[in-house]
Order: sequence, then structure tokens, then C-alpha cells
Amino acid sequence: MMRFTLKKTDKRHNGNQFWQYIVIIEKAVNINYGRQSAIQKANDLNQIREWCWETYGPSCELDFWLMLDDSAVSKNDKWCWHTNFDNFKIYLRTEKEANWFKLKWL
Repeated sequence: MMRFTLKKTDKRHNGNQFWQYIVIIEKAVNINYGRQSAIQKANDLNQIREWCWETYGPSCELDFWLMLDDSAVSKNDKWCWHTNFDNFKIYLRTEKEANWFKLKWL
């Protein structure tokens, strides 16, 4: 079962001046206590990221997105993702993208 939280960004989040919403991918509860849960979390991120890619077009990791200038072809203004150790997130630009996400995943 996929577990995530969709919420509005604030100053605690990188890129909050660009992204209004964040999807935080969470570990599944008590699936073999560890590795299997981490694998499921990575699979969940990949599944959501693939949907975003198909829905909004190609994007990149948040850290790279923040480095690109506005003329970069790969700078997608609808979404990007962030992975850092066990911290998996999808950033969505506006309420419009968040609502599409809700229709698909909630």
C-alpha cells in the first residue's frame, strides 16, 4: 500500500518560493521491519515520479532544478523531485498540479 502526505510548502522546504505543494513519500508500516519497507518506499517514489513525468513532462532533481537558469530546456516549471538518503519528495508548482495529483492518487 502506497503511503504519502500531500501538503503545502513553507519556509522549511527547499524551493518553497517556486513550489506550493510537496508530496512526502513515507515508508509502509511494518513490512518486514526494514529493508522491504525501504524498497517499497523507493518503488512508490518511482511510480509517482513516472506518473508526473508522463503527465507534466521530463524534470530533474530539485538541487539541479535550482541551479538551472530559466533558459534551460530541461527546467520543468510544473514539478521536480528530491531524494536525500531516506527522504523522498515530489514538488508540485501550483494547486492545479496538486489537484491532478489528488485525482490520481487519493
